[in-house]
Amino acid sequence: MVLNSLKDGVVPRVGLEYIAVGRKNEIQALLQDVSIIEQGGSALRFIEGNYGSGKTFLLHTLRNHMMEKNFVVTDVELSADRRLVSNKGQGLATYRELICNMATHACPDHGALQLILDKWIGGLENEVVQYEGLVPGHEVFDVRVSQKIYMITSSMEEKVNGFDFGKVLASYYKGHRTGDVELQKKALRWLCGEYGTRTDAKTDLGVNLIITDENWFDFIRLFADFVVKAGYAGLYVCLDELAALYELPSRTGREANYNKLLSIYNDAVQGRASYMGIVFGVTKEAMENPARGVFSFGPLRSRLAESGLLQENISPVIRLSVLEPGEMYVLLEKVSYIHGMLYGYTPGLEHDDYIYFLKQQYGKNAMVREMLQRFVTFLNLVQQNQEVSKEKILYAMKV
Repeated sequence: MVLNSLKDGVVPRVGLEYIAVGRKNEIQALLQDVSIIEQGGSALRFIEGNYGSGKTFLLHTLRNHMMEKNFVVTDVELSADRRLVSNKGQGLATYRELICNMATHACPDHGALQLILDKWIGGLENEVVQYEGLVPGHEVFDVRVSQKIYMITSSMEEKVNGFDFGKVLASYYKGHRTGDVELQKKALRWLCGEYGTRTDAKTDLGVNLIITDENWFDFIRLFADFVVKAGYAGLYVCLDELAALYELPSRTGREANYNKLLSIYNDAVQGRASYMGIVFGVTKEAMENPARGVFSFGPLRSRLAESGLLQENISPVIRLSVLEPGEMYVLLEKVSYIHGMLYGYTPGLEHDDYIYFLKQQYGKNAMVREMLQRFVTFLNLVQQNQEVSKEKILYAMKV
């Protein structure tokens, strides 16, 4: 999977630890946020790097690390159809994708929402068994679990939109307790932002609110609180391709999205979000272009533009440095080793082979992604044509 993804120019979701090199300072800066989030705080970062520079690779590496730390993680690539806000459902589309992509260590790909809900209920049932000596089927068992559910859902009422969120959680538990699968499905539909009218939500679940373009981030904050109650360390949200906002043709549309971005930033740094980390992937042009980029929006520029005195691990904007040739050398060695292990052969590359390849790539100003694509193609040719010398293949390729 790792090699296929690299050959296609796509960052693999799993196995990144086998090919990770460099980025020590950047990773250190991001990981220092973990303890803040675990203690009930929040953190927000922007990872700035050009296309092919390793930005998405770093995001996915971070995503996998956070799952290992018992976080619920989720991610989305912003696009013309998935924005932070709009009047045509693109903001809600972003929310839906985030909920769909929820993942945990036990469910690392996506689709973990129901698992999280069931773990929450199972944890409360185990508490009743362990600490109160009751067992499922006892006449008081369901009453005690229901009381615990009520205490948790009631504690969320003080938060924005928390009353309806808690009521839907209670409906999911009621469906679990009574065996009403349809009620559970309705609760899941609501939590996934799939109700189109308040009337339907009122009829099915007794709530007066639905998730919309305008309020979706309120529910991401509620999920961050909830997953901690379900036994996780917090919620980590990765939003890649922030350049999609820069590419919006309408200035009004860009400013509306930048204003939403400002709101999310303020929530994170002013303590209105708990147990949540947020990281955005963005290109330098989309970040710093004075006419269309994030910095074109004055309130964001004043908060994010560095004075030059800030240390990189303190600034909300982490600018990716280019991998050094020595780091790329090590990366190619790792990819070569994995390729040989996978296909049961010895690539037999020597120092001069790596140097020749890298000189060719740096001479073309190739990005990391392009180098890896070409290198995996080269290894495939070596493996498929073992009767031909690797040097002949290397020098014949237009790498």
